[in-house]
Amino acid sequence: MRVVITHGHIFKNAGTTLDWALRRNFGDGFCDHRDDVPMRRRRGEYLQEFLAENPGIQALSSHHLCDTAGLHEIRCLPIYLLRHPLLRVLSVYRFERKQKSDSPGAEAAKKYDFKDYVKWRMDPNVGRTIRDYQVYYLGSNPAVPNETVLGVKHLERAARRFHDGSFVGLVEDFDKSMTLVENELKSYFPDIDLSYVRQNTGEVRSGSERSLNYLADELGDMFDLLVESNSLDLTLYRMAKESLSKKIEKLGSFDQKLSDYRGRCEVLAQGRKAG
Repeated sequence: MRVVITHGHIFKNAGTTLDWALRRNFGDGFCDHRDDVPMRRRRGEYLQEFLAENPGIQALSSHHLCDTAGLHEIRCLPIYLLRHPLLRVLSVYRFERKQKSDSPGAEAAKKYDFKDYVKWRMDPNVGRTIRDYQVYYLGSNPAVPNETVLGVKHLERAARRFHDGSFVGLVEDFDKSMTLVENELKSYFPDIDLSYVRQNTGEVRSGSERSLNYLADELGDMFDLLVESNSLDLTLYRMAKESLSKKIEKLGSFDQKLSDYRGRCEVLAQGRKAG
């Protein structure tokens, strides 16, 4: 049976760095899929046809990855990266603020300061980009309208990713996550190497700007609403941390594998500087 790695590229969750590593490893066998409309509308039926028409693809990344479980004669190995849902918000705002786009989010980010942008994003008629977005991404099949309030059933669907053969890693533990991903994928791709040079990082943020206290100070009375609007994402994030910790405990010689992985990344980084 054909095996294909499928990366569900969640917006502002270090997906560009993972895609860079996949492209470096698979070359022309990697596809950064951008034809979003048929993926959203036809979902698994479309992906089945697309992969059948492109037999050389070994790894595929999509911002709108559908449920891959029902494909015929193709086994997909899904990867998702989660990020702390509150700490993710400032990154989303800054990216949309500098983005050359006429999307509603980009226009709003240029129009509003950070607090007013968050207030705008809390409107149920606005895209749910910073409202339980990660539960929506992993647990909404089929997709649900922006105004629909997500609930326990969506969280339960998202949590199935911890047990259905998917790998759910964490942006904040990127190296540990990739060490585990490599280990799990080696049975299918013995020579896989997901070392990386970090991509699409934007401006360097101080340590204080990566803290919840900073967000609370910046947002004032909007902070509590932001927390409430990400209650499911916060739960999913905690579950992902627990799942990651359990996998690390079970993997023998994890520290050695992590050290080796980071060493390969350092070699790439030094090569980039020298170049």
